[in-house]
Amino acid sequence: MISRASLLLLLAVTLSALPAAAQPGVSDTEIVIGSSNSFSGPLAFTGEQITKFGVDLYFRVVNDAGGIHGRKVRTVYYDDGYRPQDAVANTKKLVEQDKVFAIIIPQGSPPVVATLEYLEENKVPLLFPYQSSPVTRGKRYVLQGMTLSDRSSKMMIDYLAGQRKLKKFAALYQDDEYGKSFLTAFEKDLARFGLKLVAAESVKRGVTDVSAQVAKLQAAKPEVTFLVLVPGPGAQALKERQKIGWTDTLMVSTGPLTDERYLSLAAEAAEGVEGLSLWPDPLTSDLPGVKLYREHMQRYFPKNEPNRYSIAGYFAGMLFAEGAKRAGRNLTRESLIASLESVKGFESGILPPITIGPDHETQKQGFWVRVEKGRFKQLTDWLKSE
Repeated sequence: MISRASLLLLLAVTLSALPAAAQPGVSDTEIVIGSSNSFSGPLAFTGEQITKFGVDLYFRVVNDAGGIHGRKVRTVYYDDGYRPQDAVANTKKLVEQDKVFAIIIPQGSPPVVATLEYLEENKVPLLFPYQSSPVTRGKRYVLQGMTLSDRSSKMMIDYLAGQRKLKKFAALYQDDEYGKSFLTAFEKDLARFGLKLVAAESVKRGVTDVSAQVAKLQAAKPEVTFLVLVPGPGAQALKERQKIGWTDTLMVSTGPLTDERYLSLAAEAAEGVEGLSLWPDPLTSDLPGVKLYREHMQRYFPKNEPNRYSIAGYFAGMLFAEGAKRAGRNLTRESLIASLESVKGFESGILPPITIGPDHETQKQGFWVRVEKGRFKQLTDWLKSE
């Protein structure tokens, strides 16, 4: 007769030998991940690029090379149109119906923040969200992607108020988690230099007419005006500024808006705009990882021009693959988190070496750029946010 102790040992051995198929989204042959994203609305271009031409580009490369420990990666996406309530419904569908293993690079602070509590409660990894609110920091199941607003603000204010000695700052910001997180950070960082915002005007999400706000900001006579907006109203602000001849302020875009394609919506009104870029130039950079990204884009999606959004998705796919490889064949949500926490000095060939600490942030840097003839000219090396 087998003793109780022997039975328990046998059970433990049996359970440890079970394949990871018991994990949602993981079978013997594939790993299923996905996200809710913007495929319509103000961030439709971004959503398509970071997922279908970014994440999926990297996974095409991985799958054609045999997958991750023999498993191919499959993605599932739903459109939320940058609406938080739709993001929540889509995320629940992904977890409960599609049984995804993890959520990868959803976009926008309002939609992402709306899903945080649900994903944490269900212990579903939220990987590299393309958003800037600091509320994602230090959460067990969140690995933040984009440089957060307080880190971006520190770099921006240190550069503008510290190095360039500018003193009068204003902000035109979106009236939600995205805009308010930057506004709070700007106020804190300006206080370090004994400064305050001389004016701040909000824009409701979905509004494009910003002429009244621009007129009020002009009256405050700031040397610097921050644009914390999505592309449509951001372009309208630049056009309105040009229309009224407001030339004596430096317009500065925040990280999420610092992209040539989006600023080009304002045509020549974008000339001279400066900002914090989070990614090397995808068209011209000689960094080895960026060159490889361009080669992969040419191979799989030759009609799609390289851009900062697809390279962000490509990088997210790279980090997921690195974590899943380190986790081994017995891939679980917990082993994925643990393996990503082990990343130290990871060389991507795209960004400076990545080390993931207790804050679970993957990006903590940016560099300063200016629009010259429709393209960004890099003005600084990578800036520090620590």
